[in-house]
Amino acid sequence: MSSLKFEPGYFNSVKWGSYSVAISFIRQILIVPVFIASVGKHDYAFWLVLFAIALMIRSINLGQLHYTSNMVNLNYHIKQDISKELMSGQGANVLYMMAQVLLSIIISYPPVLAYFTHTNLKYVIDIHAQYSFILLVFSRILLQYVSLYLLRLFEPVNKIQHSLKYQFIGETLDFLVIVATIYITHSILFTALASFVFAVFFSAYVYYYVKKHVPFSLPFIKDINYRDSFTVIRQSATLTFSFIVEKIYEVGLNLVIVRAFASSVLPQFDTNRKMSNAFYRVSNVLVTPILPSIQKEFTLNNESYILNKMSIFWRFSNAMLLLCVTVGMPFFLKIYTKWTNHVIDFNLNLICYLFMAIAFQNYSMIFIEFFKKTNLSRQMLINNIIKVSTTVAGILIFGYYKNVGGLGIALLLGEISALVYALLVVVAVFKSKPAIKIFFVNLLPAVLLSITLVMYIYSLNYWLLLFSNSLVLLYILWPVRNTILINK
Repeated sequence: MSSLKFEPGYFNSVKWGSYSVAISFIRQILIVPVFIASVGKHDYAFWLVLFAIALMIRSINLGQLHYTSNMVNLNYHIKQDISKELMSGQGANVLYMMAQVLLSIIISYPPVLAYFTHTNLKYVIDIHAQYSFILLVFSRILLQYVSLYLLRLFEPVNKIQHSLKYQFIGETLDFLVIVATIYITHSILFTALASFVFAVFFSAYVYYYVKKHVPFSLPFIKDINYRDSFTVIRQSATLTFSFIVEKIYEVGLNLVIVRAFASSVLPQFDTNRKMSNAFYRVSNVLVTPILPSIQKEFTLNNESYILNKMSIFWRFSNAMLLLCVTVGMPFFLKIYTKWTNHVIDFNLNLICYLFMAIAFQNYSMIFIEFFKKTNLSRQMLINNIIKVSTTVAGILIFGYYKNVGGLGIALLLGEISALVYALLVVVAVFKSKPAIKIFFVNLLPAVLLSITLVMYIYSLNYWLLLFSNSLVLLYILWPVRNTILINK
């Protein structure tokens, strides 16, 4: 059995990734009670819808940002002169951002915004929601450009810890600005304005910082090759559409729920999903630092290296997820009611099914990231379409019967259906029998956790859950008897 090895700088990257998870967790904990106390449950629900639309517009550029970043990273390992990739990539960034600004201005027209938010027109005008929306979109566009393009330029020169460090700083300051402003002003408009002002200054600082610390010239606007930029946009079209579909799953479901149920259900779904997603972010910390090396070894056809890294990720992330769910289960109700100030109802079925969905999402995450980093855009698009269409169909069905717990089942079915396709793809890429064995052996913990959670839903017997998941944990940790080798 292969030993566990880590790249130099891995734990430094994990450190900054852990800080990012910590601030994300704190953000999820504080934003809910602060917003409810500052503007009330109704305005908080409106903020969620407004934020979801802003993130959907932001996602238009998401696939292209990944494509151009991957293009720079992959070519840097083959040739040292990547000026062409940088100029064409930056041009594509500018063109997409202009399109996003134009679209946000159109949607901000009050009657249009009232339709998309499923809100009364008078309410939209009274709180100046159109201006809040534009400022919110602008701030999200700028921060995404910083996080997914500028800071990723550190990756090909083996400085991913710098990327993670400044991503953490940006997330932290943005969170503090939003929480402080909503608490002081009790205004969504002033909160959006403060977030926009911060985004402008932070983006300018990061641009000049990256330009100073990378060994290649970073173009701005006058150095752009727009002819090649349109070629990049065409080449990244599939990946771009794929990321839009993926973002529908991440934030666009809020808009579907508002239509299928009512806006009053959205805070309940959103808060339960935030609790389950907190554990998913922990797994993301483990996988992010190893992705550049997987990307590099894929170009070198080093299959054994990639499989070893995947196996390491699954062992640790499965163990952490299982421990968190099992230990936290007796306390979730008390934590949730205090967290939401007894304003939002706790739904055990919903949270348990969301944990099951997270278990399968955690397993498939490294496949999806593998698709992203190697520009397997067609496969990623099909995967996302399967997941989103299955999930949306489930939400509409359970919405018809007003079954809030069914929202978790809808997400679970979406994850499983997409995972079936992802497995077919990776089995075709890694054709060896050892690879297939590794995939299915590491899938079993997610299946077993789902079974134990279903048993808990119907029995409410915590001791049975504790005993069953202890056996699953032993199964996961048994291969980790090997010596862990750390390359310093």
